[in-house]
Amino acid sequence: MTAGAILAGIPLTAMLLYERKNAQLTRQDLNYYETLQEQYDYTSMFVMTEDVTAGEELTAAMIREQRVQSTEDLSLVQPLTQEDLVGKRLKVSLTKGAAISADVVYEGAPVTDDERRIELRGLDLPQTLRENEFVDIRITFPNGEDYLVVGHKRVYRIIHDDEGEVLAVQMRFLEEELLRYQAACVDVKIFRDTRLYAVQYTGEFQAAGRVFYPVNRDVFRLMQWDPNIVELFLVEEEQEQRSVLEAGLERFLSEETEETEENSDPEQSAEEKYPEETKEPLTLYTGLPEET
Repeated sequence: MTAGAILAGIPLTAMLLYERKNAQLTRQDLNYYETLQEQYDYTSMFVMTEDVTAGEELTAAMIREQRVQSTEDLSLVQPLTQEDLVGKRLKVSLTKGAAISADVVYEGAPVTDDERRIELRGLDLPQTLRENEFVDIRITFPNGEDYLVVGHKRVYRIIHDDEGEVLAVQMRFLEEELLRYQAACVDVKIFRDTRLYAVQYTGEFQAAGRVFYPVNRDVFRLMQWDPNIVELFLVEEEQEQRSVLEAGLERFLSEETEETEENSDPEQSAEEKYPEETKEPLTLYTGLPEET
């Protein structure tokens, strides 16, 4: 009888030991997960509830807030609110479930098919210019006339060389804006003392300046049949304004030339007037083969 009781108690003891072992393992697992949870940092972010293509305006139904965790430090992550996103447009297409960050949205009109990234060089820039600021690109002529060539453009990137000097700035131009800018570059080459420069806006809330620079006749004609221009803003008076611009410049430059000639010494030799140009004889290259 005693032996039977002992034999019957062995399974019960084994079961108790097994349960105690399981409870100990469970406490260890619980402590491990609690320690692991303490290593996570939590934040809230918004994700897409549907597929949305680039340029579309976000609505409240397209996004939802979701709590996320990470072992990385999230203290520097700037949390977004629904007000920060609703009404903004996407720079890139996002699929359902994709996270939304501040750098993939923008405020403004949708990106059009003729918009391109442009790197501008040879443009006089303000020393205080920073990325993401808005500027107007203007052209100033030697007679003091000053025109707005391309208005309210965001500076997306400032490109520096190895020594820190500014090489170029990156903006986004429509087809018409690109043609107007190229026409202005031609004027800089044709009319001496003409320059292109950028002026900063005081804040993003300011309305865009209205372009009133009249392009030359060749570019004007090109704009009328360029198939890449989505919307054309030409006005009939633009070529009349161009004629006035060119007439004023020609008059100013001719008067300036006459004044320079009057102030020059007629008895001064060519060597004294142009010492660098008279050191070597001029050579004319015609591109024609020499006679045999």
